[in-house]
Amino acid sequence: MTDDNLSLDHLGFMVRDLDAGAACWQKLGFQLAPRSPQMGATPDGEIMAPWATSNHCVMFARGYLELIGITNPANHNPWTAFLDRFEGIHITAFRCSDADIAYEALVKRVDGFDPPLQRRRDAPYGDGVREFRFRNIFSQDDRYPEGRFIVIEHQTPDVIWQPPLMTHPNGAVAFDEAVFCGGESTAARIEGITGVVAQEGQCLLPGGGVATVLDEAGFAARFQGAAQPHAPCAAAAVVSVDALGKVRACLENAGITPNQGADGTIWVPAEMANGGIIAFKQV
Repeated sequence: MTDDNLSLDHLGFMVRDLDAGAACWQKLGFQLAPRSPQMGATPDGEIMAPWATSNHCVMFARGYLELIGITNPANHNPWTAFLDRFEGIHITAFRCSDADIAYEALVKRVDGFDPPLQRRRDAPYGDGVREFRFRNIFSQDDRYPEGRFIVIEHQTPDVIWQPPLMTHPNGAVAFDEAVFCGGESTAARIEGITGVVAQEGQCLLPGGGVATVLDEAGFAARFQGAAQPHAPCAAAAVVSVDALGKVRACLENAGITPNQGADGTIWVPAEMANGGIIAFKQV
């Protein structure tokens, strides 16, 4: 990637019960990375203090899905307003190679983003932990009704992209597409963030991955029978797999009958996938 060639990095699903959320994704055939407590700024002025939440990540060769849930309710929870709106996808992250250069390019296209912020957390690694470091450019929540957008520079990617964590019973290999439900204003914001003009509703990211915006009618047509999401929002993740038969077997073993998409994908509705549709496509 060049410094402003963003790629699709991850989507963050938020739930209240992390244990139940983890069990839900395991039924879909995902291997989850061990739980990792989240840290960040708190109202008392601390810069890196423990939060109320922890996460599990589902790592692929390209990109990942993140599951965030409450594990220490006495601590500060920065995601309260998001969870009060609904349980589901509230974070969309795009990856850059240099946060400073990416921020300089970003603010020429759109308003409502804060300068890069250094972040870290202790991530499980083998039988121990290693420090996972990254820099985030956060969107300002009052400017982006679709949720929190992040442009992230991974400083220690090998800490979370561990080869043993990237093998999944369902054969998943990549996070390929983030699907938003919204109108023209949502499309304009996605174009501004990515720097890519949409073609038929899709922003093909130069570093890899696709950001798609569908209006409510388009969403209903692509995911026939799905409940309408809390638009505007990120509403679905599309994951590529090496064999759709593996996914079907995992779902069948869990007693789940997937929906068949006209585009050749199979998908699981939001109520069975932690608040956002997860679709699977053949590589």
